[in-house]
Amino acid sequence: MTEPTAPQVRTQFAKRLKALRAQRGFPRARYFASSLGIEENRYTRYERAEVEPSLTLIHKMCETLHVTPNELLGFEAARQREATGFSESETAPRAAASEAKATDSLRALAWSLASEVVGLRQAGRKPADPLATMKETSALFRDLLNKPFETVAELAEDAAIGKANAKRKAEIASLMSRLAAEAGAGGR
Repeated sequence: MTEPTAPQVRTQFAKRLKALRAQRGFPRARYFASSLGIEENRYTRYERAEVEPSLTLIHKMCETLHVTPNELLGFEAARQREATGFSESETAPRAAASEAKATDSLRALAWSLASEVVGLRQAGRKPADPLATMKETSALFRDLLNKPFETVAELAEDAAIGKANAKRKAEIASLMSRLAAEAGAGGR
């Protein structure tokens, strides 16, 4: 299998980004650009595959769309092809069964919770390293999907959450409760 070229990678990213934006309630690019805090013309260049966003902006996109970096960057589809030797269309039934294990709602809750907790943990650090933030958020996200109840129990004891103001604690407690309920409903 040949390695994709940079323009091919950008084109695939642009297609995924546009599709995810529309799926996640941003029918127009200007609304999504506004939520990211950037100008519409800058954002549309990403959807036209003219340029690549920075790591910091990718992180913001993931948070706003409630997706993992792997979903946004297309690593899950590539991993499926590598594991099975089949294209995405040939792995659709397998992917559907896999997705049944972790619903979109559960994944969105897990990513939101992971982002909030990492944000609290890094609040005292200046300046935050975007790559380190992404790695920490991704690791916590995986733990929340793989062992949701154990991870939520550990987070309940997290010192950073304990130091948060009452409103922030309530928001995080709500995310934890919703995630546990969603995980329980899925039989995880």
